Amino acid sequence: MKILSVIGYSGSGKTHLIEFMIEKFKIEFNLKVNVVKNIHEHRIDEEGKDSFKFSEAGAVFSVIKNKFNQNAIYLNKKISLDALINWLNKSPYKVDLTIIEGFRNESYPTILCVKDLQDIETQLNKNVKLISGLITLNKFSEEREFQIPIFSIKQNFERFTKIFNIP
Repeated sequence: MKILSVIGYSGSGKTHLIEFMIEKFKIEFNLKVNVVKNIHEHRIDEEGKDSFKFSEAGAVFSVIKNKFNQNAIYLNKKISLDALINWLNKSPYKVDLTIIEGFRNESYPTILCVKDLQDIETQLNKNVKLISGLITLNKFSEEREFQIPIFSIKQNFERFTKIFNIP
């Protein structure tokens, strides 16, 4: 299973980019993709809901399922991203690519989504292999300054797949 990281400030185009990648990988390469999103600001589950109560009571897993074939597993345990990825990799459901969003300090090949040039330096790290996001709506030639390609993945999907060696 390949792992690709996407980071960037809120409003930089991360969600739109991830949606595009999932659809494109599914259609063009028949890849099975999953996403692990780091939610910094709020709880995953809602206080007062049964699944929340079960987790608060000490259930290791609280699994919910509905008639729309939507399922969620709440794991009430501190777990590292690597352990979670390993768990997903061993799942009975085959996955070819995991996209992780919002995990800034992990050492996976990373796409940095930005809206403006001034947002790059504060987020750049050694794992960033490509800069994309809303910034690509502007015309500029700043690639040399950062020595990292800056382009629209939608417009240059083949170049993107070569940089990250996907599939």
